[in-house]
Amino acid sequence: MSEVGDECEAIDQSVLASLRELQEDGEPDIVAEVGGLFIKYSPEKISAIEQSVEKGDAKGLQMAAHSLKSSSAYVGALGLSNLSKELEMMGRSQALQGAKVKADLLKSEYRRVLAALEAEIGSGKRT
Repeated sequence: MSEVGDECEAIDQSVLASLRELQEDGEPDIVAEVGGLFIKYSPEKISAIEQSVEKGDAKGLQMAAHSLKSSSAYVGALGLSNLSKELEMMGRSQALQGAKVKADLLKSEYRRVLAALEAEIGSGKRT
């Protein structure tokens, strides 16, 4: 396992706490709903980032990374959001040197985020 940290660090709990404040009685768990959507739709964003890096498609990288940046921040995956932002900027400036290494880091962080979100949703934490 990497020395980046454990699953708890992959998700900023204060972001999830803010989401939970929006929870309405009798409604489905908001963290499970938002987390589930992230889990469902993020693989295509990761794939688009990988394909853009492989093809040297700066515009495609910028767009895919921008989308992942926003959605990962919304679920509290701030490390993943920051890596996405770096890739977005690489795409925007068309400076793709080092993008493969950055994309590999992003994939590693993404796996940590998925594990943490799945644990969070599975635990049904409610405050």
